[in-house]
Amino acid sequence: ANDEPCIVVFKNGSATGGTFGRASSIRSFVREYFDDGSHGTSLEWAILPYEYDYKNRHFSRPGDSGAVVIDRAGRMGGLLTGGAGTKDNIDISYATPIEYLLESIKANGYPDAHLV
Repeated sequence: ANDEPCIVVFKNGSATGGTFGRASSIRSFVREYFDDGSHGTSLEWAILPYEYDYKNRHFSRPGDSGAVVIDRAGRMGGLLTGGAGTKDNIDISYATPIEYLLESIKANGYPDAHLV
């Protein structure tokens, strides 16, 4: 959009089926604070809908969490984790980048884990 570069991505979710999105290379840290004073930090990747027409205005909706997000070459980029906006008008979807997940998997007992 607006002649700014983006990565075209695709996902096939339970709620919305196959949709295309526009992802940037910008990642953001998200912290969730718990009652005991601790917090969890995750690295999230923002994805916007590819088109804003009536039929394709959402990249994801509730129920799509866990869908794999891939690029045009079929490479896994991340797992869909949530969205921002109202239930009927999610305008930003978030995915946890696969490299962050793979690092966490290796650190938690599977040091030889790799993607094929």
